[in-house]
Amino acid sequence: MLYIFKDFGVVRRRATTALLILAFLATLLPARARAASPGKTVRAGICYGSSALPTANLANEVGSGYRFGYLAADGSFTETGSSAAEKITVCKDANLYLSGGSFYETPTSSAYTLIGAYHLQTAASYDTFAQAKAAAADYSFGFPAYVNGTYVVRFEFYSSEANAAADAAKYAGATVVGGSKTCYTVVDTASGAILYEFDAGGAYFVVRPDGADKTQTWFKGYRYYGDFQYARRNGNDLTVVNLVPEDLYVQGVLPNEYIISGGIESLKAGAVAIRTFARATTKHASAYGFDVCTTDDCQVYRGVYTGQFADKVTEAAESTAGECIYYGGKPIQAVYFAADGGATEDAVNAWGSDIPYLVGKADPYEDTIAFASKTWSYTVTPEQVASMLSARGVSCGTIVSLAVTATTPMGNVNEITIRDSAGKVITYKKDNVRVLSNISGIRYFSRRFTITPVGETAASGGGSFSVYDGTSTTTRDSVTVVTGSGTTTVTAPAAVITGSGASTAGSGTASGGSGTGWVISGGGYGHNVGLSQWGAYAMAKQGLGYQDILNFYYTGVTIS
Repeated sequence: MLYIFKDFGVVRRRATTALLILAFLATLLPARARAASPGKTVRAGICYGSSALPTANLANEVGSGYRFGYLAADGSFTETGSSAAEKITVCKDANLYLSGGSFYETPTSSAYTLIGAYHLQTAASYDTFAQAKAAAADYSFGFPAYVNGTYVVRFEFYSSEANAAADAAKYAGATVVGGSKTCYTVVDTASGAILYEFDAGGAYFVVRPDGADKTQTWFKGYRYYGDFQYARRNGNDLTVVNLVPEDLYVQGVLPNEYIISGGIESLKAGAVAIRTFARATTKHASAYGFDVCTTDDCQVYRGVYTGQFADKVTEAAESTAGECIYYGGKPIQAVYFAADGGATEDAVNAWGSDIPYLVGKADPYEDTIAFASKTWSYTVTPEQVASMLSARGVSCGTIVSLAVTATTPMGNVNEITIRDSAGKVITYKKDNVRVLSNISGIRYFSRRFTITPVGETAASGGGSFSVYDGTSTTTRDSVTVVTGSGTTTVTAPAAVITGSGASTAGSGTASGGSGTGWVISGGGYGHNVGLSQWGAYAMAKQGLGYQDILNFYYTGVTIS
């Protein structure tokens, strides 16, 4: 298994080897017509898997009421019902208990309203929702239901099939229904009254907020544009998906994943990258039926944004409407990160897949501006390193050595080696070297850093170094070293300055220290693959356009 470690802060982006391999293979296929319409819908998964819900509340903030239905094969909305209620709860077809304005699967107090899963259904069927709704008014707790293409009337509610069957004899032709694993129940959130049921044999249920051109609907603390789709995958709780127009989705991601205080050209670059990432990502499609999730596993999306620089966010999305980044006629995996510290990196040196548009290059732009993660330095102890390893399930003794043992041609770290007092050797390679970011006290981290034993610094001398570049070993008279304040040239043999004086370091191969601790110094923040946000910020500040930015960080691409 490949472990990809998380970035904390401005930008967090994970990418898996499988995802990148698929992206690369896609570039080898013949180009097909692009669906670059600004009206494209993004399916953003909000609740799914372990976060799926038994009930899901909606509150119409801008607009009034809701329409119910499903999506046809061509993606168009087919309406099967409606309600003027402002606050509704979509429930799985199961016994639920309303108490204190919330729904529970078991009673939480003595005061509750039962929303029973079992009902009686009349023998009559109807051609329209309006007809069924009118007929339902003649029954106690009656409501219309859409069942496999037909409208029916259901009434009463019971906690068990047996209780419902005991009452069925009172009504000629009535049958017992309920507990379906493909049914959705819509109730009035305040009263618990059932408004409508939808059961189309497994078809996903869609709620469309009504009453305005751009409705805004509250769901779990955030406002969202667009529709809500519900799926009872495997008959269990509700998977909740926001069906949102693509450019409104971009507006909901940009403030959570980008530096929105920058120039508009930088924001435009971010908007195009975000849109492209959403189009290219398919990792949740087979398991959950949506395009992207709303967490940093894909892109952080929190619906409608109204905070500082909201006007710039809107401008960036709308002025680039429908634009994406392509390689070989396909949308690319437009990965991005906060800062590279001086150079980006090849995807193959991060995740093992050789992606032609994700190749490393020296980045001169970040150095022209100041920002928090530009340079950093941390002193760590053997105990902190051991604690980090233990938290990851790696047993070890006292840590006596921590060293960089391979770098890439771009000068980024490609391997670190840790040794304990028992001689155990623990090695992390490629992007996994960022495991060090999990050491307590470390905030910013990237692929660009050095490790120096506490009390030792490199000084100039004469002779030669043996340098391993990740592929082969070469002999050089001097090397360029990345430090906390930039780069410096060191001439071999280096002198090691310790508390007891200076001595020659021999061939220049680091021992990793004596186990008293290490200084980890570097710059940047993230995995170093793709677009640097602070680099984009700097390029925009220099007057470069968003296409210049994208073409710099993504190699050989087209933007349209």
